[in-house]
Amino acid sequence: MPKIKVKFFGRPGWHIEDTAITEKEFGPQYDVHGGAIDLIFPHHEAEIAQMESISGKKPLVKYWLHTAFLNINKEKMSKSLKNFLTIKEALEQYNPRVLRLFFISQSYRTTIDFSYEVLEQSKNSLEKIDSFILQLKESKEKDDLKLIKIAKENFEKAMNDDFNTPKAFAVIYDFIKEVNKKGGGKKSYEFILDLDNILGLNFNSLKHPKLEKDIHKLIEERELARKNKDFKKADEIREKLYKLGIILEDTKEGVKWKKKS
Repeated sequence: MPKIKVKFFGRPGWHIEDTAITEKEFGPQYDVHGGAIDLIFPHHEAEIAQMESISGKKPLVKYWLHTAFLNINKEKMSKSLKNFLTIKEALEQYNPRVLRLFFISQSYRTTIDFSYEVLEQSKNSLEKIDSFILQLKESKEKDDLKLIKIAKENFEKAMNDDFNTPKAFAVIYDFIKEVNKKGGGKKSYEFILDLDNILGLNFNSLKHPKLEKDIHKLIEERELARKNKDFKKADEIREKLYKLGIILEDTKEGVKWKKKS
């Protein structure tokens, strides 16, 4: 049979391009494939048909993670509506950890409604978690091992339920609430760091923000006033610090402080 020469013009369609790229980088089969819900048909279906036909292996991918859309103030983000926002612009106002918490604390299958008001809530939530972890890091109180065990099981159960991160964070907030009531120390701190291997919020790098010298001096003066039983002066200094945005907490291990949210 004579050979037939066929000329192709232009470039391959985007379906075959992605199939070729993933085959080169991951092989004919791999575990996880992401993408938005609008890519299920025809793009991902085309990828499956192409690769499974070429390789003869099924399935192409074990788990498909299709994300819902991102809305801006309850409208779909688009340049035509002039509500287009880049990550770079958001990071000009907020720490990357705040943005990460905002996204991972919501289900990837649920449409996310972005607004700076909601981002501010994430900022406040992160500050509370950070404050808890810093106190836990220095605590020498006894841990409730049963509480840790139950929290770990519930966290894993939530994540195994199609990455149900809202439920997973509910477990974390409940754990924080219980530890604040019952106390906790080294084991509780290590448990939170273990969870952060999944969350990626860099809890292990947290440090107390540096106090300005005059604020540090006021805290020392208050401690001296308390030792001298001059409680009126101690209360006045506490109030002064509060107005400067510093909250003091008197504990068995000494005075602790945090910035107001």
